[in-house]
Amino acid sequence: MKKLLQLLCLCQFLAAIKIPITLGQLNKAKKGVELVAGTTHTINEEEEYYIGRAVAANILSQYPLWKNQTLCRYLNLIGKALVLKSERPEIFAGYHFAVLDSREANAFSAPGGIIFISRGIIDMAGNEDEIAAILAHEIRHVVNKDPLKAIKSQRMKTLGTFAAGEAIGSGSEVLNIFKDSVLDISGTLLQKGYSRGQEKDADLQAMDLLAAAGYNPAALLTILEKCRGIEKKKTKAFSAHPAAAKRVAYVEEALGKAPAIDMSVRNARFSKSVSR
Repeated sequence: MKKLLQLLCLCQFLAAIKIPITLGQLNKAKKGVELVAGTTHTINEEEEYYIGRAVAANILSQYPLWKNQTLCRYLNLIGKALVLKSERPEIFAGYHFAVLDSREANAFSAPGGIIFISRGIIDMAGNEDEIAAILAHEIRHVVNKDPLKAIKSQRMKTLGTFAAGEAIGSGSEVLNIFKDSVLDISGTLLQKGYSRGQEKDADLQAMDLLAAAGYNPAALLTILEKCRGIEKKKTKAFSAHPAAAKRVAYVEEALGKAPAIDMSVRNARFSKSVSR
């Protein structure tokens, strides 16, 4: 009876955020949160995906999607070329890339491979390699499971007691714990940001990913230079990320001398797909 009450609470929460999802998928999402909290299990990719959908809904409640099919298809081609070179090329339901209708320069990665970049950051990009650099950074967060690490340790302990049947509470308490866990991740993505170590790892690993996919790793440096430029004008640029100047410094140090790369084909594809 208690488990049924928990599942009904999850149904109420996810229905409120208007994500089309089946009863079986809701049960997987609930199980996933329990496993994150456990001491002997880790969340699997399917469970990660369903939790990620709830996080994605929170992002979309603040930033609407930009329904540009040509650009969305283009981003997915770039993104999927990159993920094939990562340590997690195949995850449940695959990676999904979409554009947020916002002039802020920003990007977000929800658990399970749901990645958003804004119109503002696309406008800043001068070529396909710079877009690939942005996506590579977000892909690395997914590969490293950084979004799931945002759930507060105390929250996970509480979830663990509910999962083990050791805690007795009302349906609203169970609902609030699940909701707050999703909000922990959403708050990290939208406001607090990852730790400096997580961001540095994602940047440095993104350069390796770019090189492996045939892109110029120096593209990460050029897009960060642009972010640093608009930060000086007090404009939002990767608002939940560390200061661009600090990122530029360690990327420059790690980059060394980048090899010459023929970008003519990619430049033509970029011009065709990205309307100004």
